[in-house]
Amino acid sequence: MSKRYLSNEDFIRYALDCAAIVATTNSAGEITFVNKKFCEISGYSKEELVGSNHRIVNSGAHGEDFFRQMYSQISNGLNWHGEICNRRKDGSLYWVDTTIVPHVSKAGKVDGYTAIRFDITDRKTVEKELRSANQLLDDVANIDALTGTPNRRKFGESIEKILASANQASPPFYLGLMDVDSFKDINDAFGHDIGDAVMQEMASRLLASVGDECLIARVGGDEFGFILSGVDDENALKFFDGILDTIREPIDLGKSSRNFPASLGVAKYPDHGSTYLSLFKAADIALYHAKKLGKDRVEYFDEELRYAVDRKFRLLSGIQMAIENEEFKLFYQPVVPVRSTLPFSVEALLRWQHPVHGVLSPDSFRDGFDDKPTAAALGLYILEQVFRDAETLRAAGVELGKIAINLSNADFRTDQFIERFFELSRQTGIAANQFCVEVTEGMFLGRDHQRVHQSLQQLHDAGVMVALDDFGTGYASLTHLRQLPIDRIKIDKSFVERITSNCDDKFIVKGIIDVSHKLGKTVVAEGVENLDQANLLIKMDCDFLQGWYFSKAKPVDILPSILEEIRTERAVLVT
Repeated sequence: MSKRYLSNEDFIRYALDCAAIVATTNSAGEITFVNKKFCEISGYSKEELVGSNHRIVNSGAHGEDFFRQMYSQISNGLNWHGEICNRRKDGSLYWVDTTIVPHVSKAGKVDGYTAIRFDITDRKTVEKELRSANQLLDDVANIDALTGTPNRRKFGESIEKILASANQASPPFYLGLMDVDSFKDINDAFGHDIGDAVMQEMASRLLASVGDECLIARVGGDEFGFILSGVDDENALKFFDGILDTIREPIDLGKSSRNFPASLGVAKYPDHGSTYLSLFKAADIALYHAKKLGKDRVEYFDEELRYAVDRKFRLLSGIQMAIENEEFKLFYQPVVPVRSTLPFSVEALLRWQHPVHGVLSPDSFRDGFDDKPTAAALGLYILEQVFRDAETLRAAGVELGKIAINLSNADFRTDQFIERFFELSRQTGIAANQFCVEVTEGMFLGRDHQRVHQSLQQLHDAGVMVALDDFGTGYASLTHLRQLPIDRIKIDKSFVERITSNCDDKFIVKGIIDVSHKLGKTVVAEGVENLDQANLLIKMDCDFLQGWYFSKAKPVDILPSILEEIRTERAVLVT
């Protein structure tokens, strides 16, 4: 019979059979009817299904509580709706959106059920794929791809979650920050692949050593964060000391193995902060302090460290303002030649004419030079000032040997200092060979040593004299004398001050002078404070003398008269 001649009731039944999966059961759950759609999706024939229980398609995806709740509802005459995962005859799974309607007799007794289901397998597959994609995105957002540990974002969220549930009775916890010492040198020396392998090995060791008692996250390129709870101060100290012991063990690099020590700073909640940012900052301050004290150690935050950071911040701000207000001036200390036929040289020394504290020497603001941008800004300021002063002395008819200026690594961070030096030389007409740059051994031991060497060579090739300052107090002075473009040696004042009373110092100074001369270098003795020291240095064949015996550093406007006084009084020296 054609579909269009069906009764309304038969047509509804036909339409439902085309779209839905239909089954009826008796009150005991025995299947009494299934439609064609049920057979098609389950893979079972009508004969296999009728007379059996719905357990025939049970996938095991839902627990007993799921079905217990369902039966409790329908056995009391209430409709039930939900999503069920079933298993086909071939073992594959399919999902159905299910509505179960109880058959309630006039007597109010449930004597059977009709289940109407719709296939939602495709939708559930898409949902699963979306969940997988979302999980992947969540992993990308919260997990460090290199080490597999939580990243900085997840680390912060974890602490925020702890803080959100904290109250006055909550136990303390500790936030630790660990930084691998000189990690940039690892990448520079071995390459980024080895650097990545080192990070992975460290993460693996850390995860294996702490278990579940501590959350570990990679919060920066060479930085790991720790959240430790459930311990007291004594055991926290033991824990973090153990972390560094774990890191100190050599790491295999293939052809060799190396130690990669680290520094660690620790802050405690609530003593050192009540927010994530305040705790992180406190731990970071402690970490900086650990590095400042020599690295490879654990340091705990205390308020004095915060005050020190605040003082340094105020100092750096004050220096920047002083540069803008031109409060820094150069004072010049004479460098006196032993041979009277040679002209005087001078060393430019920085002074801060502070509006409140008066004239300050660099010792009063030395921490400012630890900040490389600030040190670089001061270096350019000094360079500009020294050329202006050189013009002033030239206009006054003062003949000088060399004008010495002190340089730091910060002056070589970029090409700006070198480029500006040559630009000023061209603008003023003051030749490059009028200047001497003073450097210390430490500048050749850091990660920027190659740039420093190249920059000094560029200045040296242009005629600038290079002097090695504080000679004798470093680690590899003789090597530097042989390998670097050094013209002049400055003997540190710590050796000069006792040469008339200490035989060891006298022999050291004499040895430095003799070796330097054999290598073709001239020698300046710093810290000359009396006539006896001066005469002994002259007998040792020292080339130049510098110190308070001749003059303290003076402003450029009175420098000509100071030089004339020294020239007159120099006759008393033994020559």
